[in-house]
Amino acid sequence: MSFKKILLPFDGSAHSINASTYALDLAKQYGAKVTIVHCYEWHLNMPEVPETLISDVKANLKREAENVVKKAQGLFEQQGVEHHTEIIAGSPGYVLAKLAKSKEYDLIILGSHGHSDIAGLFLGSVTHKVLNTIYCPVMVVP
Repeated sequence: MSFKKILLPFDGSAHSINASTYALDLAKQYGAKVTIVHCYEWHLNMPEVPETLISDVKANLKREAENVVKKAQGLFEQQGVEHHTEIIAGSPGYVLAKLAKSKEYDLIILGSHGHSDIAGLFLGSVTHKVLNTIYCPVMVVP
């Protein structure tokens, strides 16, 4: 089996950092390119809030996402592993399931849980969603 393209969902949690370690090792071993993806979403509907304020909140969410991805980029740059990042607005479960179905990747490596107890439950559900929509091997890292 050979891995040329690895998908690494990354949220900055300890579990996603652990998953990054596996992605780094496998990418070096197989000469694979890693796509690091981070999803963020705005899911509140507040019609009484001015659109300019909502735009500011969305811009802040995107900046936070960029900062999260920089952590992963630093790990991969230090090791000289070919990678690129994608920051995607949308529900992580939906976005990652769509990417998993794209048949672009030979392996998906993801952490089993997220940042906090609540985020951990959510990413746990994201992991479950990805596992139910895949066509390629998935490595779930605690």
